[in-house]
Amino acid sequence: MIVFRCKSVNPRYAWMLLAGLLLSACSQPWTRPEAEPVATTSPAGPEAGEGSQPPVSAAAQEELTAPLLYGVLLGEIAGQRGRLDVSGASYLQAAKQSNDPRIAERALKIAIFAKQPAIAYRAAQRWVELAPDNTEARQTLAILALRLDQQQEALEQFEYLLQNHADGKPYQSLLALLAREPDRERALRVMAQLVALRPQDPDAHFAYARLAVHAENWPLAEQEVARCLELKPGWADALVLQVQIDLKQNRGEAARSRMEAALHNDPDNPELQLAYARLLVDLEDFEAARKQYRSLLRRQPDNGQVTYSLALLALEAGDLKEARTRFRKLVELDFQTQQAYYYLGAIAEEQKNTKRAMKWYNKVERESDQWIEVQIRIARLEAQQGDVAAARERLRTLRAAKPGQAQRLFLVEGEILSGIDWYEEAYKLYSDYLETRPDDLEILYARSLVAEHLDRLDQAEKDLRAVLKVEPDNARALNALGYTLADRTDRYKEALVYVQKAFAQTPEDPAVIDSMGWVLYRLGRLQEARDHLQKAWDMTGDAEIAAHLGEVMWAMGDRDAARALWDKARKDAPGDPVLEETVRRLSP
Repeated sequence: MIVFRCKSVNPRYAWMLLAGLLLSACSQPWTRPEAEPVATTSPAGPEAGEGSQPPVSAAAQEELTAPLLYGVLLGEIAGQRGRLDVSGASYLQAAKQSNDPRIAERALKIAIFAKQPAIAYRAAQRWVELAPDNTEARQTLAILALRLDQQQEALEQFEYLLQNHADGKPYQSLLALLAREPDRERALRVMAQLVALRPQDPDAHFAYARLAVHAENWPLAEQEVARCLELKPGWADALVLQVQIDLKQNRGEAARSRMEAALHNDPDNPELQLAYARLLVDLEDFEAARKQYRSLLRRQPDNGQVTYSLALLALEAGDLKEARTRFRKLVELDFQTQQAYYYLGAIAEEQKNTKRAMKWYNKVERESDQWIEVQIRIARLEAQQGDVAAARERLRTLRAAKPGQAQRLFLVEGEILSGIDWYEEAYKLYSDYLETRPDDLEILYARSLVAEHLDRLDQAEKDLRAVLKVEPDNARALNALGYTLADRTDRYKEALVYVQKAFAQTPEDPAVIDSMGWVLYRLGRLQEARDHLQKAWDMTGDAEIAAHLGEVMWAMGDRDAARALWDKARKDAPGDPVLEETVRRLSP
């Protein structure tokens, strides 16, 4: 039986045409609405021929009138021609004439894409009218009503969603919707109305508190979490949220006291124990955090997350033995294995066990977040073992596989070459890169450092000035230019200007403090120079800074102090070229 009759269309094909339009409309490239495209099924089976009739849904048992078909056709054609205003209005008109919810949904999504909120709102209302059990339709109408300040409509839709949730987590879904609302106060007002309808429900107050945290309305958040605990004393989730609110307001000690009191009242609560351990990490009390995590691990020896946290804390404390044990346990548990392989390799590398480091690094899979970092580490190890060709080939292969990482990989290769004094090769590498990307500031800066080593001071200065032309406040470039002028030329006053600019931005950077001391020394301001260099040395114990500080001491006549400093620095960094040159020159 032919259900649809339309004077302007052959009745045999009327429904097939409309359904086909809906199906094809969902895949048109001009429609990239914010919502998901409409999903439909083909109106005819795989063996449908000219004489077969397509199945017709119960919702579509209606007369296919000319205005309905015209509205759909006009909507599609207008959309394809970029007239989204016409498209949305035409589809809305068609939705009013049709009982098929797909047309209303299509009208809604086109209107959203076209930024026509009023049309989108009416289309959403029609969609809910035709498909009252459709959660997506209800959610969309609720949000549109909220944004158009249709408070009653929004409240009704959110209330329906709360009462007809399918996943058992109604407030979680509600929060996900309201947290995306740009007008946070408007979202809070709706939530307040919903909570007022269920004043004795602790879950409702908890959701309200979380939304208040998202909106950074701290008094409201504190009020609602307190109400939660009145209704449900000792509720761990609410206690943890209360602590988070303290932390957000920089009340770390209050958070700690609150958590310790909660644990005193409920010492065996694993949720509170875990929250306390995390709080201690946030407060940077790492030793206390390790103690707390160890206590947790005694109760749950196979807890991967606790083991992982302990492993990272051991690394933070420099306890490589414990860190290695914990990461090996993670491999055994098959938890965070890629991270475990990476850190086990890094630990072995720190312990100068190159063979073991390579073994762990090579276990990291290509799809892992750590893969590129691991390949870089392997390349550096290869270079350290003397196989520079293998290291460079690895980095070239990486650049081909990860073109988005090209800059970083060129910098790594340049650092490897500079580290073995292959400055000419590094200079060529950077110059080749700059042939195609002449404005890359990172590579220009790197080449300037290499050029200085090659005594190409004009090129070094040119590259640094190119960086400063684009970024006049680049502290690294200012410092490098100032230091180079002070160390390699007699333009000391000009050097001081650049170093002072760098110092104004990064007064606690030991490299900048060293440069300031060195340029002051060149200017003959010895005591000021010594003060700066002493501070830089105390911060880092760096051999080059020791060379500079010792030279200033020597110039001031304090030669015993200079020799003592150099002796200590030479023990810590034997063979440092700057330090050795200084000692040979001043104290042969």
